[in-house]
Amino acid sequence: MAALNNEEVLENLQKQLVTNEETRLKLIGAIDVLQQIEESKVEEEPAASAPEPGTVEVVENEGGE
Repeated sequence: MAALNNEEVLENLQKQLVTNEETRLKLIGAIDVLQQIEESKVEEEPAASAPEPGTVEVVENEGGE
């Protein structure tokens, strides 16, 4: 097995660095998307219990006559 010279090692390390940076950016993007999805779920939950616009909610009279 032949030993790699410094130029080959340097080239390999630079390629790995680029690949790792691309992977890192993809991971950051995926994390960002998942966080946005989770945040939108939290924001939608209170809206789901509110009446829809244009509707009337009937509430029983609690005072009674």
